[in-house]
Amino acid sequence: MTEADIYEKLREKISSWPIRVPRTKEVLKMLRILFTEKEAEFLTHFTAPYQDPETYDRIVEKTGKTQQEVQAIIDRLVSRGLLFRFKSKRDGNVYYSLMPMIPGIFEFYLSSGRDSDEKREVGALFEKFYMGGGGLEGGASNYPWARVIPIEKTITVNKKISSGHRILPFEKMSEFIKTSRKIAVMNCACRTKKKCDHPLETCLVFDYSAEFMVERGFGRYLNVEEALELLEEMEKAGLVHSTINTQTKPQFICNCCTCSCLILRGLTELHNPRAIAKSNFLPQRDNELCSKCRKCVSICPMEANIYHASHDSEPERIILLKERCIGCGLCAYHCPKNAIELVKVKDETPEMTPREAFIRVEAERIH
Repeated sequence: MTEADIYEKLREKISSWPIRVPRTKEVLKMLRILFTEKEAEFLTHFTAPYQDPETYDRIVEKTGKTQQEVQAIIDRLVSRGLLFRFKSKRDGNVYYSLMPMIPGIFEFYLSSGRDSDEKREVGALFEKFYMGGGGLEGGASNYPWARVIPIEKTITVNKKISSGHRILPFEKMSEFIKTSRKIAVMNCACRTKKKCDHPLETCLVFDYSAEFMVERGFGRYLNVEEALELLEEMEKAGLVHSTINTQTKPQFICNCCTCSCLILRGLTELHNPRAIAKSNFLPQRDNELCSKCRKCVSICPMEANIYHASHDSEPERIILLKERCIGCGLCAYHCPKNAIELVKVKDETPEMTPREAFIRVEAERIH
């Protein structure tokens, strides 16, 4: 194969995942920066991302390379966050897996190590790719791959509005996190690529992903209580909790802003309603308690709370634009008068596991 053929074949392999990677000049340039020609050819021997991971011996057999060559390539790729490695809890073997661009290479590469000219160049290329149409791949299905998870302490069930509804375990952060065995925190790849004033060490990863980042020195373990404390710090900073659209095994919890983060920017900049699944909750305001301080207006990342000044016979009030609201709970959390609470208004239930979720993402793909 020619060099161009090798990189195109690698792109096709990485793209054999529900969040695909269209063939653009930015993508091909990124691949040439991230992978040497030898590394790219090596990775074309793998199957689809996260599917059928390979043992070291099997990789040697499939690639036809010497053990020394394979070990050197593996070590280099793993150290840079470009090849996933994990030790199976089922059989104790170490496996290696090709990663998709998202969630995978983008997060693990940009969050690994210090800033560099190479990372800045890759980040700039990714931003062009994202704004040039690549970002729409994150919302190419009627089943969004990510969803908003509300701030737990702000949710309630209001009998008048939410009769028959109940809060399910996946809607409570404390219960959702407990479905994983390992938790780690790492830097936000989005803010590494596109810097803003929000905190950087904000992203939670779980199980094999947690082990992958901690073992390589780019994450630190947390227990459940520490994770919940970190999430509260993110709530104070005005960040939105987002996670994979499942009931269990969260894989990640991002704490997103609209300045930098790919998921929320899918709504605010790409105007794609399928970019993320909204929570099952909406804020309800007690107008008697509301002081019209406008804190909910300033904290809302989606500009869903609008101040309405009094005029003629209309009173001063805050208006909720329900079509913009994602049900994150930031307005309720930050209300100084406790005039807002989240009430459950629907019972949409996601798939149980990440595997089931991504199968459905692909099945309901619309473009």
